[in-house]
Amino acid sequence: MKKIIYFKYLFCCLAMLNLLAGCNTNDDLVKGSDDNGIFIVPAGKTAIESNVLLSFNPDYKFPLAVAIVSPAAVSSNATIALDNSLITGFNTRNNTSYSVMPEGSCSLETANLTIPKDGKASQQTNLIINPRILALDTDYLLPIKVASVSTTDITLNDALATKYYIFRVPTPVRGNLSNGKPASKNGPSGSPAARGNDGNTNGDWAANSVCETGAIAEGYWQVDLGAVSPLIDDVKIWNRTDCCDDRTVNFYVFISNVPFKGTSVAESLAQQGVKSFYTPGKAGRPTQILTAVSGRYIRVQNTGFTSLTLAEFTATGIKP
Repeated sequence: MKKIIYFKYLFCCLAMLNLLAGCNTNDDLVKGSDDNGIFIVPAGKTAIESNVLLSFNPDYKFPLAVAIVSPAAVSSNATIALDNSLITGFNTRNNTSYSVMPEGSCSLETANLTIPKDGKASQQTNLIINPRILALDTDYLLPIKVASVSTTDITLNDALATKYYIFRVPTPVRGNLSNGKPASKNGPSGSPAARGNDGNTNGDWAANSVCETGAIAEGYWQVDLGAVSPLIDDVKIWNRTDCCDDRTVNFYVFISNVPFKGTSVAESLAQQGVKSFYTPGKAGRPTQILTAVSGRYIRVQNTGFTSLTLAEFTATGIKP
């Protein structure tokens, strides 16, 4: 079975983008030095970046470039390299026990970068990480350094010119994502939306666990999971049983990382980033929809004029 790795965060490379656009001086990085030292961006005081990955994703690409403080007097070529020989020294200095990345798990899109004359930053390259071969619950360290620079007016200082990436692949926590989470619906029916995800699949109206919108065009029920799940494996919908099982029919399930902007089917289909799953015919007991997407907001919505009816809704996947 393919290992699934819980996603927590990925580093945002705004610092590098700002540098490529304007390349302002990084005062924290070069304070106390009069040399025009070369460094890897994005970078900070410690030049250490931590990331937690998802093993089911395609290869990750982490943008990086090299930069200097003052404009280059001439066009300058720099070579960057992965250097695992630095890991032992790093662990000794910092009393850590980071592991070496497995062979084949990391590479550079290109190692040769150029800072143009009068420029402060090179073109972008990418550090490529294959998360599918990383072990669970292991902390990896990956040093990247500027190995060489073609001009003497740019200083190559190992401490300044080395960046450390830390990668961790923790074991995921999986389960029901939707039970008891805030729910809402449209329509005239007074039945509480909370019945739709109260953990009770009883489809008899008399059991007070069935939710309906009432007769309305494109009736919907929706739930906010509270945070983005990196992987919603599936959703299940239980229909009413005592009667009226033809009310939830020809419907969509919409999943989004951000709130839905509109209330109609057409608006959700048009909203960027919204994933849609269509089911023709009546909902079952349950109807299971394999989704395999990230998301926080989930909406079940009829396409016609009828009363959307839910005995229960569940979304299962990796917990945020």
